[in-house]
Amino acid sequence: MKVANSRVWMPILPLIALTMVAGAFGCGSGAKGEGSPGSPRVISVGETKRLLLELPYQYRWRRVENPKGATGAVAGTAVGRHGTVIHFGVSLGTEGEPVPVPQSGTRTAYDYSKGGGFVFTDDVIVPGGIAKQIQTAAQWREANHMVVQMQEKLCKATTGDVCPI
Repeated sequence: MKVANSRVWMPILPLIALTMVAGAFGCGSGAKGEGSPGSPRVISVGETKRLLLELPYQYRWRRVENPKGATGAVAGTAVGRHGTVIHFGVSLGTEGEPVPVPQSGTRTAYDYSKGGGFVFTDDVIVPGGIAKQIQTAAQWREANHMVVQMQEKLCKATTGDVCPI
C-alpha cells in the first residue's frame, strides 16, 4: 500500500490531528492533583528503560547526550509485532529540551515536562507525512498505539495518573 494514496490519508487525518493535539496538553493533571505543576516525580534513565521494557516491544537503545536542561535522556528504537519500527527519545526532568530522533528531529515532541517530568519524541509523523518505515495500515495503527502506551507508562510512573488528551 502506498502511504501517499488518498484512501490511506483520509481515514488517518483525524488520528494525526488527535496526536498533534495530545502533545499540546500536559501530562497527569488528574482530579487527584498528582499532576499539578512542580509535583511530578522525575525518573532516572534506568527506571525509564525498565518501565519501557515492561511493554511488549523489542528495544535497541542508542547513546544520547542529555539535552539542555535535562537530568537524563533515553533514546532508541522500539519494534512491534507487525514489524513496526519507531525511533524515540525521552528527555527526563522538568526543564529539558527534547531528544532529537532520526527523520523527525524534535518535530513531534510531546512536552510533559512541567506536568509529568519528561518530553517524548518519536518519528511516526515526519516532514512530508508518515515515516518511511511505516508501510501498512496495521503498522500505522500499531505505531500510534505504541507511542501512546510508552507515554502512558511514563506518565503513570511520574504522576500516578494517565496522560490526558
